[in-house]
Amino acid sequence: MSYALIDNASLTAVQRVMGQVVVKNRDTINGDLVALENFIQAILFYDDLICIDNYKEKHKEARKVAFKFVNFISPNDFRELEQIEKKAKFEAQSIHPEIRGGEFVDPDFREFLERLKMNMVCTWDIRSSVYYLTMKMLGQPNTPEFQKYSELSAAIFNELSDVGDTFGYWSKDVSLIGSDSILYTREKMQKRGFGGTTRALDMFVASLNWLAYKTIYYSLTAKYFKADTFLHPIRHAFQIHWMKKTGAYGHDFTAKLIQSLSKDISTSVSQIIDNGRSSVTSIELPIFSAWLGVESGNINTVISSALELKGQQKFRDIRGLLREIRKAYDENGITSTTNKLVNKWEKELSKASANLKKYYGLKTDQGIQVNHLMKVYNSVAALKGLPKFSEFDFRVSLPNFIQDNVSQSFSNLYKDIGSELTAIERLGGVRDILASQFQIDDELYTPPKTEAPEFRYYTSDWKIPM
Repeated sequence: MSYALIDNASLTAVQRVMGQVVVKNRDTINGDLVALENFIQAILFYDDLICIDNYKEKHKEARKVAFKFVNFISPNDFRELEQIEKKAKFEAQSIHPEIRGGEFVDPDFREFLERLKMNMVCTWDIRSSVYYLTMKMLGQPNTPEFQKYSELSAAIFNELSDVGDTFGYWSKDVSLIGSDSILYTREKMQKRGFGGTTRALDMFVASLNWLAYKTIYYSLTAKYFKADTFLHPIRHAFQIHWMKKTGAYGHDFTAKLIQSLSKDISTSVSQIIDNGRSSVTSIELPIFSAWLGVESGNINTVISSALELKGQQKFRDIRGLLREIRKAYDENGITSTTNKLVNKWEKELSKASANLKKYYGLKTDQGIQVNHLMKVYNSVAALKGLPKFSEFDFRVSLPNFIQDNVSQSFSNLYKDIGSELTAIERLGGVRDILASQFQIDDELYTPPKTEAPEFRYYTSDWKIPM
Protein backbone atom coordinates (compact mmCIF):
# COMPACT_ATOMS: atom_id res chain seq x y z
CA MET A 1 0.00 0.00 0.00
CA SER A 2 1.12 3.55 -0.73
CA TYR A 3 0.19 6.46 1.53
CA ALA A 4 0.13 10.20 0.93
CA LEU A 5 0.21 12.50 3.95
CA ILE A 6 -1.98 15.52 3.20
CA ASP A 7 -1.57 18.69 5.26
CA ASN A 8 -4.55 20.58 6.62
CA ALA A 9 -3.60 23.65 4.56
CA SER A 10 -4.35 21.67 1.40
CA LEU A 11 -7.75 20.57 2.72
CA THR A 12 -8.58 24.16 3.65
CA ALA A 13 -7.62 25.30 0.15
CA VAL A 14 -9.90 22.65 -1.37
CA GLN A 15 -12.74 23.84 0.84
CA ARG A 16 -12.18 27.41 -0.35
CA VAL A 17 -12.48 26.18 -3.94
CA MET A 18 -15.77 24.48 -3.05
CA GLY A 19 -17.13 27.66 -1.47
CA GLN A 20 -17.11 26.22 2.06
CA VAL A 21 -14.56 28.73 3.37
CA VAL A 22 -14.67 32.45 2.53
CA VAL A 23 -11.79 33.96 0.57
CA LYS A 24 -10.49 37.32 1.78
CA ASN A 25 -8.05 37.89 -1.07
CA ARG A 26 -8.69 37.13 -4.75
CA ASP A 27 -4.96 36.61 -5.26
CA THR A 28 -5.26 33.28 -3.43
CA ILE A 29 -7.60 31.77 -6.03
CA ASN A 30 -5.02 30.33 -8.43
CA GLY A 31 -2.97 28.98 -5.54
CA ASP A 32 -6.04 27.22 -4.19
CA LEU A 33 -6.75 25.74 -7.62
CA VAL A 34 -3.18 24.40 -7.69
CA ALA A 35 -3.79 22.82 -4.28
CA LEU A 36 -7.00 21.23 -5.58
CA GLU A 37 -5.14 19.71 -8.53
CA ASN A 38 -2.46 18.33 -6.21
CA PHE A 39 -5.13 16.83 -3.98
CA ILE A 40 -6.78 15.11 -6.94
CA GLN A 41 -3.41 13.69 -8.02
CA ALA A 42 -2.91 12.32 -4.51
CA ILE A 43 -6.29 10.60 -4.79
CA LEU A 44 -5.46 9.09 -8.17
CA PHE A 45 -1.87 7.95 -7.56
CA TYR A 46 -1.92 6.76 -3.94
CA ASP A 47 -3.78 3.86 -2.41
CA ASP A 48 -4.74 5.81 0.67
CA LEU A 49 -4.65 9.37 2.03
CA ILE A 50 -3.88 10.23 5.64
CA CYS A 51 -4.13 13.51 7.52
CA ILE A 52 -3.27 14.54 11.08
CA ASP A 53 -6.47 15.44 12.88
CA ASN A 54 -5.06 18.42 14.78
CA TYR A 55 -7.88 20.86 14.21
CA LYS A 56 -9.64 22.27 17.23
CA GLU A 57 -12.65 20.35 18.49
CA LYS A 58 -15.28 22.59 16.90
CA HIS A 59 -13.88 21.94 13.41
CA LYS A 60 -12.85 18.28 13.58
CA GLU A 61 -16.13 16.58 12.77
CA ALA A 62 -17.02 18.94 9.93
CA ARG A 63 -13.66 18.28 8.28
CA LYS A 64 -14.06 14.52 8.61
CA VAL A 65 -17.50 14.70 7.03
CA ALA A 66 -16.19 16.80 4.14
CA PHE A 67 -13.36 14.31 3.47
CA LYS A 68 -14.81 10.93 4.43
CA PHE A 69 -12.31 9.03 2.27
CA VAL A 70 -9.29 10.42 4.15
CA ASN A 71 -7.90 8.53 7.15
CA PHE A 72 -7.68 11.10 9.94
CA ILE A 73 -5.11 10.21 12.60
CA SER A 74 -5.60 11.68 16.05
CA PRO A 75 -2.40 12.96 17.70
CA ASN A 76 -3.88 11.80 21.01
CA ASP A 77 -3.52 8.19 19.87
CA PHE A 78 0.21 8.52 19.20
CA ARG A 79 2.25 10.30 21.83
CA GLU A 80 5.13 10.13 19.35
CA LEU A 81 3.44 12.98 17.45
CA GLU A 82 3.79 15.20 20.51
CA GLN A 83 7.53 14.62 20.43
CA ILE A 84 7.62 15.34 16.70
CA GLU A 85 5.71 18.57 17.29
CA LYS A 86 8.26 19.65 19.91
CA LYS A 87 11.12 18.82 17.56
CA ALA A 88 9.51 20.77 14.70
CA LYS A 89 8.98 23.76 16.99
CA PHE A 90 12.60 23.61 18.14
CA GLU A 91 13.80 23.51 14.51
CA ALA A 92 11.53 26.40 13.52
CA GLN A 93 12.63 28.50 16.50
CA SER A 94 16.24 28.07 15.42
CA ILE A 95 15.44 30.14 12.33
CA HIS A 96 16.22 33.81 12.92
CA PRO A 97 14.71 36.09 10.25
CA GLU A 98 16.91 39.04 9.37
CA ILE A 99 16.23 41.95 7.03
CA ARG A 100 19.41 43.81 6.06
CA GLY A 101 19.45 46.70 3.63
CA GLY A 102 15.84 45.98 2.69
CA GLU A 103 16.22 42.25 1.92
CA PHE A 104 15.85 39.00 3.82
CA VAL A 105 19.41 37.77 4.32
CA ASP A 106 19.08 34.93 6.82
CA PRO A 107 19.97 31.68 5.00
CA ASP A 108 16.58 30.04 5.52
CA PHE A 109 14.07 32.61 4.29
CA ARG A 110 16.44 34.22 1.79
CA GLU A 111 16.84 30.92 -0.04
CA PHE A 112 13.12 30.21 0.18
CA LEU A 113 12.14 33.58 -1.34
CA GLU A 114 14.83 33.32 -4.01
CA ARG A 115 13.51 29.89 -4.98
CA LEU A 116 10.07 31.41 -5.45
CA LYS A 117 11.64 34.25 -7.46
CA MET A 118 9.93 36.80 -5.22
CA ASN A 119 11.74 40.05 -5.92
CA MET A 120 10.92 42.15 -2.90
CA VAL A 121 12.41 45.03 -0.95
CA CYS A 122 11.65 46.81 2.32
CA THR A 123 11.90 50.60 2.66
CA TRP A 124 11.02 53.16 5.32
CA ASP A 125 7.76 54.76 4.08
CA ILE A 126 6.07 57.68 5.81
CA ARG A 127 2.61 57.41 7.30
CA SER A 128 1.12 59.98 9.68
CA SER A 129 4.53 61.71 9.90
CA VAL A 130 6.26 58.48 11.01
CA TYR A 131 8.40 56.17 8.88
CA TYR A 132 7.49 52.45 8.95
CA LEU A 133 9.41 49.60 7.35
CA THR A 134 7.21 48.55 4.46
CA MET A 135 7.34 45.44 2.28
CA LYS A 136 7.09 45.96 -1.50
CA MET A 137 7.43 44.11 -4.75
CA LEU A 138 10.49 45.26 -6.67
CA GLY A 139 8.87 45.81 -10.05
CA GLN A 140 5.98 47.42 -11.88
CA PRO A 141 2.24 46.99 -11.19
CA ASN A 142 -0.10 45.47 -13.76
CA THR A 143 2.54 43.12 -15.18
CA PRO A 144 2.73 39.30 -15.27
CA GLU A 145 5.52 39.50 -12.69
CA PHE A 146 3.26 41.57 -10.39
CA GLN A 147 0.46 39.01 -10.73
CA LYS A 148 2.82 36.13 -9.87
CA TYR A 149 4.22 38.06 -6.88
CA SER A 150 0.69 38.83 -5.67
CA GLU A 151 -0.33 35.18 -5.87
CA LEU A 152 2.79 33.89 -4.13
CA SER A 153 2.64 36.47 -1.34
CA ALA A 154 -1.07 35.72 -0.87
CA ALA A 155 -0.28 32.01 -0.54
CA ILE A 156 2.32 32.81 2.12
CA PHE A 157 -0.05 35.11 4.03
CA ASN A 158 -2.64 32.34 3.88
CA GLU A 159 -0.36 30.22 6.05
CA LEU A 160 -1.77 32.07 9.06
CA SER A 161 -5.39 31.44 8.06
CA ASP A 162 -5.58 28.31 10.21
CA VAL A 163 -3.64 29.61 13.21
CA GLY A 164 -6.89 29.82 15.15
CA ASP A 165 -7.84 26.29 14.13
CA THR A 166 -4.63 24.25 14.44
CA PHE A 167 -1.68 24.30 16.78
CA GLY A 168 1.85 25.34 15.93
CA TYR A 169 4.56 27.97 16.16
CA TRP A 170 4.76 31.45 14.73
CA SER A 171 6.58 34.63 15.65
CA LYS A 172 6.82 38.19 14.32
CA ASP A 173 10.36 38.68 15.61
CA VAL A 174 12.87 39.83 13.01
CA SER A 175 16.28 41.51 13.17
CA LEU A 176 16.43 44.82 11.27
CA ILE A 177 19.84 45.98 10.06
CA GLY A 178 20.46 48.94 7.79
CA SER A 179 22.74 48.95 4.78
CA ASP A 180 25.20 50.76 7.07
CA SER A 181 25.23 47.63 9.32
CA ILE A 182 23.47 49.46 12.16
CA LEU A 183 21.06 47.27 14.15
CA TYR A 184 17.70 48.99 14.53
CA THR A 185 16.70 48.55 18.14
CA ARG A 186 13.45 50.05 19.41
CA GLU A 187 15.36 52.92 21.01
CA LYS A 188 17.40 53.64 17.89
CA MET A 189 14.28 53.66 15.69
CA GLN A 190 12.55 56.13 17.99
CA LYS A 191 15.52 58.48 17.82
CA ARG A 192 15.42 58.42 14.01
CA GLY A 193 11.67 58.89 13.79
CA PHE A 194 11.01 55.31 12.71
CA GLY A 195 7.90 53.55 13.98
CA GLY A 196 9.02 49.97 13.38
CA THR A 197 7.55 47.50 10.93
CA THR A 198 4.12 47.65 9.31
CA ARG A 199 1.51 45.12 10.32
CA ALA A 200 1.72 43.58 6.85
CA LEU A 201 5.44 42.92 7.27
CA ASP A 202 4.83 41.55 10.78
CA MET A 203 2.27 39.11 9.40
CA PHE A 204 4.56 38.15 6.51
CA VAL A 205 7.35 37.21 8.93
CA ALA A 206 4.88 35.33 11.11
CA SER A 207 3.58 33.48 8.05
CA LEU A 208 7.10 32.44 7.06
CA ASN A 209 7.71 31.08 10.56
CA TRP A 210 4.41 29.18 10.52
CA LEU A 211 5.19 27.79 7.06
CA ALA A 212 8.61 26.60 8.26
CA TYR A 213 7.15 24.95 11.35
CA LYS A 214 4.37 23.16 9.48
CA THR A 215 6.69 21.98 6.68
CA ILE A 216 9.16 20.50 9.16
CA TYR A 217 6.35 18.94 11.22
CA TYR A 218 4.77 17.19 8.25
CA SER A 219 8.15 16.06 6.90
CA LEU A 220 8.98 14.35 10.19
CA THR A 221 5.46 12.96 10.54
CA ALA A 222 5.56 11.46 7.04
CA LYS A 223 8.84 9.74 7.87
CA TYR A 224 7.28 8.28 11.01
CA PHE A 225 4.14 7.03 9.22
CA LYS A 226 6.14 5.74 6.20
CA ALA A 227 4.10 7.97 3.93
CA ASP A 228 4.97 10.39 1.13
CA THR A 229 4.49 14.07 1.87
CA PHE A 230 1.91 15.78 -0.32
CA LEU A 231 2.00 19.30 1.08
CA HIS A 232 0.40 22.56 0.02
CA PRO A 233 2.47 23.69 -3.00
CA ILE A 234 3.78 26.88 -1.34
CA ARG A 235 5.56 24.64 1.18
CA HIS A 236 7.51 22.62 -1.39
CA ALA A 237 10.24 25.23 -1.83
CA PHE A 238 10.94 25.38 1.89
CA GLN A 239 10.83 21.61 2.22
CA ILE A 240 13.58 21.26 -0.41
CA HIS A 241 15.66 23.80 1.52
CA TRP A 242 15.12 22.05 4.83
CA MET A 243 15.96 18.61 3.42
CA LYS A 244 19.20 20.04 2.08
CA LYS A 245 19.85 21.70 5.42
CA THR A 246 19.52 18.36 7.22
CA GLY A 247 22.01 16.77 4.82
CA ALA A 248 19.41 14.45 3.26
CA TYR A 249 19.99 16.13 -0.12
CA GLY A 250 23.44 16.97 -1.40
CA HIS A 251 24.16 20.45 -2.80
CA ASP A 252 24.51 19.31 -6.43
CA PHE A 253 21.45 17.09 -6.13
CA THR A 254 19.39 20.00 -4.81
CA ALA A 255 20.59 22.34 -7.55
CA LYS A 256 19.65 19.85 -10.28
CA LEU A 257 16.30 19.15 -8.64
CA ILE A 258 15.41 22.85 -8.52
CA GLN A 259 16.56 23.36 -12.09
CA SER A 260 14.45 20.46 -13.31
CA LEU A 261 11.37 21.60 -11.41
CA SER A 262 11.45 24.93 -13.21
CA LYS A 263 11.68 23.55 -16.73
CA ASP A 264 10.95 20.44 -18.82
CA ILE A 265 12.09 17.67 -16.49
CA SER A 266 12.18 14.95 -19.12
CA THR A 267 15.54 16.16 -20.40
CA SER A 268 17.39 16.08 -17.11
CA VAL A 269 15.67 13.89 -14.54
CA SER A 270 17.99 10.97 -15.27
CA GLN A 271 20.89 13.12 -14.12
CA ILE A 272 19.35 13.86 -10.72
CA ILE A 273 20.97 11.01 -8.81
CA ASP A 274 22.99 11.06 -5.62
CA ASN A 275 24.19 7.47 -5.43
CA GLY A 276 23.57 5.88 -2.07
CA ARG A 277 21.43 8.81 -0.90
CA SER A 278 18.76 10.13 -3.24
CA SER A 279 17.08 9.47 -6.55
CA VAL A 280 14.16 10.93 -8.50
CA THR A 281 11.20 9.56 -10.42
CA SER A 282 9.06 11.97 -12.42
CA ILE A 283 5.81 11.93 -14.34
CA GLU A 284 4.23 14.56 -16.59
CA LEU A 285 0.51 14.83 -16.00
CA PRO A 286 -2.49 16.62 -17.47
CA ILE A 287 -4.49 18.92 -15.21
CA PHE A 288 -7.14 16.47 -14.09
CA SER A 289 -9.24 19.05 -12.25
CA ALA A 290 -9.69 20.95 -15.52
CA TRP A 291 -10.84 17.86 -17.39
CA LEU A 292 -13.16 16.80 -14.57
CA GLY A 293 -14.57 20.32 -14.26
CA VAL A 294 -15.41 20.50 -17.95
CA GLU A 295 -16.87 16.99 -18.04
CA SER A 296 -19.17 17.56 -15.09
CA GLY A 297 -19.72 21.30 -15.45
CA ASN A 298 -19.73 21.47 -11.66
CA ILE A 299 -16.61 22.01 -9.55
CA ASN A 300 -18.31 20.46 -6.53
CA THR A 301 -18.30 17.03 -8.18
CA VAL A 302 -14.64 16.84 -9.26
CA ILE A 303 -13.49 15.05 -6.10
CA SER A 304 -16.20 12.39 -6.25
CA SER A 305 -15.41 11.96 -9.96
CA ALA A 306 -11.69 11.60 -9.14
CA LEU A 307 -12.56 8.86 -6.64
CA GLU A 308 -14.41 7.04 -9.43
CA LEU A 309 -11.45 7.44 -11.81
CA LYS A 310 -9.16 6.04 -9.14
CA GLY A 311 -10.69 2.59 -9.64
CA GLN A 312 -10.02 2.48 -13.40
CA GLN A 313 -7.35 0.07 -14.59
CA LYS A 314 -5.04 2.73 -16.03
CA PHE A 315 -4.72 4.38 -12.60
CA ARG A 316 -4.34 1.06 -10.80
CA ASP A 317 -1.51 0.25 -13.20
CA ILE A 318 0.30 3.52 -12.48
CA ARG A 319 -0.04 3.03 -8.74
CA GLY A 320 1.41 -0.44 -9.27
CA LEU A 321 4.39 0.98 -11.17
CA LEU A 322 5.07 3.51 -8.43
CA ARG A 323 4.93 0.71 -5.84
CA GLU A 324 7.42 -1.36 -7.85
CA ILE A 325 9.84 1.57 -7.98
CA ARG A 326 9.50 2.10 -4.24
CA LYS A 327 9.98 -1.64 -3.64
CA ALA A 328 13.19 -1.66 -5.69
CA TYR A 329 14.69 1.13 -3.60
CA ASP A 330 13.50 -0.50 -0.37
CA GLU A 331 15.05 -3.87 -1.18
CA ASN A 332 18.27 -2.80 -2.87
CA GLY A 333 19.02 0.72 -1.64
CA ILE A 334 19.75 3.71 -3.88
CA THR A 335 22.61 2.50 -6.05
CA SER A 336 23.51 2.61 -9.72
CA THR A 337 22.35 -1.01 -9.99
CA THR A 338 18.95 -0.17 -8.52
CA ASN A 339 18.60 2.85 -10.78
CA LYS A 340 19.15 0.63 -13.81
CA LEU A 341 16.49 -1.74 -12.49
CA VAL A 342 14.11 1.17 -11.94
CA ASN A 343 14.65 2.43 -15.50
CA LYS A 344 12.35 -0.23 -16.94
CA TRP A 345 9.56 0.81 -14.59
CA GLU A 346 10.11 4.46 -15.46
CA LYS A 347 9.80 3.67 -19.17
CA GLU A 348 6.43 2.09 -18.46
CA LEU A 349 5.53 5.11 -16.37
CA SER A 350 6.41 7.38 -19.29
CA LYS A 351 4.08 5.40 -21.58
CA ALA A 352 1.32 5.60 -19.01
CA SER A 353 1.87 9.35 -18.71
CA ALA A 354 1.47 9.77 -22.48
CA ASN A 355 -1.81 7.85 -22.34
CA LEU A 356 -3.10 10.02 -19.52
CA LYS A 357 -2.37 13.18 -21.49
CA LYS A 358 -4.14 11.64 -24.47
CA TYR A 359 -7.28 10.78 -22.49
CA TYR A 360 -7.42 13.64 -19.98
CA GLY A 361 -5.39 16.45 -21.54
CA LEU A 362 -7.62 19.45 -22.09
CA LYS A 363 -6.79 21.51 -25.16
CA THR A 364 -6.68 25.27 -24.67
CA ASP A 365 -5.65 28.17 -26.87
CA GLN A 366 -2.11 27.65 -25.57
CA GLY A 367 -2.06 23.89 -26.01
CA ILE A 368 -2.54 21.10 -23.49
CA GLN A 369 -1.51 22.37 -20.07
CA VAL A 370 0.50 19.89 -18.02
CA ASN A 371 2.28 19.82 -14.70
CA HIS A 372 5.17 17.80 -13.41
CA LEU A 373 5.21 15.63 -10.34
CA MET A 374 8.66 14.74 -9.02
CA LYS A 375 9.12 12.09 -6.35
CA VAL A 376 12.43 12.09 -4.47
CA TYR A 377 13.48 8.87 -2.75
CA ASN A 378 15.93 8.89 0.12
CA SER A 379 17.69 5.88 1.55
CA VAL A 380 18.01 5.46 5.31
CA ALA A 381 21.70 6.25 4.92
CA ALA A 382 20.81 9.69 3.56
CA LEU A 383 18.77 10.61 6.60
CA LYS A 384 21.60 11.09 9.06
CA GLY A 385 20.80 14.77 9.31
CA LEU A 386 17.15 14.14 10.15
CA PRO A 387 16.13 13.61 13.77
CA LYS A 388 16.29 9.94 14.76
CA PHE A 389 13.23 8.50 16.40
CA SER A 390 15.55 6.97 18.99
CA GLU A 391 16.33 10.47 20.23
CA PHE A 392 12.66 10.93 21.03
CA ASP A 393 12.96 7.99 23.47
CA PHE A 394 9.81 6.13 22.53
CA ARG A 395 8.91 2.80 21.03
CA VAL A 396 7.48 3.24 17.55
CA SER A 397 3.83 2.29 17.10
CA LEU A 398 1.83 2.72 13.92
CA PRO A 399 -1.87 2.75 12.98
CA ASN A 400 -3.23 -0.68 12.14
CA PHE A 401 -3.69 0.16 8.47
CA ILE A 402 0.00 1.16 8.14
CA GLN A 403 1.64 -1.62 10.17
CA ASP A 404 2.10 -3.86 7.14
CA ASN A 405 4.01 -1.16 5.26
CA VAL A 406 7.61 -2.42 5.12
CA SER A 407 8.98 0.61 3.30
CA GLN A 408 12.53 1.52 4.29
CA SER A 409 13.06 4.54 2.07
CA PHE A 410 11.75 8.07 2.62
CA SER A 411 10.21 10.13 -0.13
CA ASN A 412 8.69 13.54 -0.80
CA LEU A 413 6.64 14.95 -3.66
CA TYR A 414 7.69 18.25 -5.21
CA LYS A 415 6.27 20.70 -7.68
CA ASP A 416 7.21 24.21 -8.78
CA ILE A 417 4.40 26.49 -7.66
CA GLY A 418 5.42 29.21 -10.12
CA SER A 419 4.97 26.87 -13.08
CA GLU A 420 1.73 25.52 -11.58
CA LEU A 421 0.23 29.01 -11.23
CA THR A 422 1.10 29.77 -14.85
CA ALA A 423 -0.54 26.54 -16.05
CA ILE A 424 -3.74 27.35 -14.14
CA GLU A 425 -3.92 30.87 -15.59
CA ARG A 426 -3.44 29.49 -19.13
CA LEU A 427 -6.60 27.40 -18.79
CA GLY A 428 -8.55 30.51 -19.78
CA GLY A 429 -12.30 29.92 -19.65
CA VAL A 430 -11.84 26.54 -18.00
CA ARG A 431 -10.15 28.29 -15.11
CA ASP A 432 -13.36 30.31 -14.67
CA ILE A 433 -15.32 27.05 -14.31
CA LEU A 434 -12.91 25.85 -11.63
CA ALA A 435 -13.17 29.18 -9.79
CA SER A 436 -16.96 29.46 -10.02
CA GLN A 437 -17.78 28.51 -6.42
CA PHE A 438 -15.37 30.75 -4.53
CA GLN A 439 -17.10 32.85 -1.88
CA ILE A 440 -15.21 36.15 -1.86
CA ASP A 441 -15.24 38.87 0.74
CA ASP A 442 -12.38 41.17 -0.23
CA GLU A 443 -13.74 44.42 1.17
CA LEU A 444 -10.55 44.91 3.19
CA TYR A 445 -8.18 43.77 0.42
CA THR A 446 -5.30 46.04 -0.50
CA PRO A 447 -2.97 45.16 -3.39
CA PRO A 448 0.76 44.67 -2.74
CA LYS A 449 2.87 47.81 -2.74
CA THR A 450 5.50 48.18 -5.46
CA GLU A 451 8.87 49.85 -5.81
CA ALA A 452 10.27 50.70 -9.23
CA PRO A 453 13.76 49.12 -9.47
CA GLU A 454 15.28 52.33 -10.82
CA PHE A 455 14.16 54.26 -7.71
CA ARG A 456 15.06 51.63 -5.13
CA TYR A 457 17.97 53.59 -3.63
CA TYR A 458 16.43 57.06 -4.00
CA THR A 459 15.48 59.06 -0.93
CA SER A 460 12.43 61.32 -0.96
CA ASP A 461 10.16 63.11 1.51
CA TRP A 462 7.99 59.99 1.81
CA LYS A 463 10.58 57.18 1.49
CA ILE A 464 13.99 56.32 2.89
CA PRO A 465 15.93 53.26 1.63
CA MET A 466 16.87 50.87 4.39
